Amino acid sequence: MKKVSMSKRRAERSLAKVAKVIRAKGFPTGKLPKGKVLHHVIPVAVGGKTTTSNTRVITDAMHRQIHANRRKAGKI
Repeated sequence: MKKVSMSKRRAERSLAKVAKVIRAKGFPTGKLPKGKVLHHVIPVAVGGKTTTSNTRVITDAMHRQIHANRRKAGKI
């Protein structure tokens, strides 16, 4: 997988962009409840965008498990 530059990663993870997606996912304050995180299906580091279709709201525990599985499989 091709890595994306740090400046593009920062732009995709900007607070304004993330808050906009969170609001679109049904959280009007633009903030997630405690224990929830916004997960990128296609990681930002390899070109994934911060959009409603490329993100999921999941529990923090599930997020850690997904990334542990990706590391184990050599995908990150």
